[in-house]
Amino acid sequence: MSMTHQILAHTASQVSALAAFAQTGAAEPTAPTFWMPVGASTISQGVDHTLDVINWICYVFFALVVGLTVWFVVKYRHRTGDKFRTDYPTHNTPLEITWSVIPTIIVIGIFVVGFRSYLDIYTAPKNAFDIKVTAQKWAWSFQYPNGATSDDLYIPAGRPVRLVLRSSDVLHSLYIPDFRVKRDIVPGRYTYAWFQCDFPTGQPGKTPRDPNAKVVSGPEDDAQAHRLFCTEYCGTGHSKMNRYVYVLDEASFGQWMTDQSQWMDKIPEEELYFKAGPKIFARCQQCHSLDGTVGIGPSWKGIIERVKAYPIVGDGKEYGTWEDYVRTSILVPGKYVVPTYGNVMPSFKGQLNDKAIDAVLGYMQQLEKFDTKTGKLKAEFDPTTGMKK
Repeated sequence: MSMTHQILAHTASQVSALAAFAQTGAAEPTAPTFWMPVGASTISQGVDHTLDVINWICYVFFALVVGLTVWFVVKYRHRTGDKFRTDYPTHNTPLEITWSVIPTIIVIGIFVVGFRSYLDIYTAPKNAFDIKVTAQKWAWSFQYPNGATSDDLYIPAGRPVRLVLRSSDVLHSLYIPDFRVKRDIVPGRYTYAWFQCDFPTGQPGKTPRDPNAKVVSGPEDDAQAHRLFCTEYCGTGHSKMNRYVYVLDEASFGQWMTDQSQWMDKIPEEELYFKAGPKIFARCQQCHSLDGTVGIGPSWKGIIERVKAYPIVGDGKEYGTWEDYVRTSILVPGKYVVPTYGNVMPSFKGQLNDKAIDAVLGYMQQLEKFDTKTGKLKAEFDPTTGMKK
């Protein structure tokens, strides 16, 4: 069989295999390869095989072109005593047809495979579980149908999940390598991404997935999470948007979602500042500090005194108390803009309820109890009472 026939036969077999993957997907997680990490979604094998086809075509033609070039250089090199010729052939019809038709067939094959995979990847099933995703500098907010929110992404195993993506400021891009999912998030527009992972691969609060793990499946890996990145540079805190994806079985996911929506309701008002405050501040520390360091937004250190000293800011509208100022700044951040800082803070309306805002206010009043770097309660304070040990 000639080299040309071998290439065409190999390409045809890969195209057939890829078509099957594009239609059915593959639930089994796959081991990482030289080019790709663990494949943990139903579409990952189809994407990987498409990459394999393109890579092998490149390998074969690279070897063919380089090999022929070297052979021609050696065989037809000028030797001493050779006469120069001027009557070189201007064209070769069979050769020109060959190098036009074969690449065209290969490109059409890649297009067919890629287009079918594209339709599969971009068309979410009707029974997909919707999660609203808000990207902002520099954090993710994942909101679930029952109102629960989280900074990391939690999904149910064995069920298609659709992400409804929006940005509250600049261009972002969500990328989950293990799922082979990447989607740009454009300000002023909604975009969508969907995937399905059939195996529980993580539990809340456990150690992230070992990057050297060969396959993510089975009970021995139930504490292994997937990585989530923002792959569109969005400013100095861009790297802070690296998060994790936890895949839970249906029962565990349902319980987690219920607990996540009610966790603050179980905290007494007087304990909000040290039990809920640090968790909420974790979403704010990308822009605000506790030690006076200037960031994207003003530091929380001394904020109460500063607000009391300047009862009129921004566009000149008055506010009653410092609590009113903070509350308004959280819900309508453009109303009172501190001089020298831009109007870049997104609104947390719908994300933080009254109890969460009360936790922030209490946290600000007790800043001396918290570590200025981590935002957590200092070691000398009892985590159950908030009082000194």
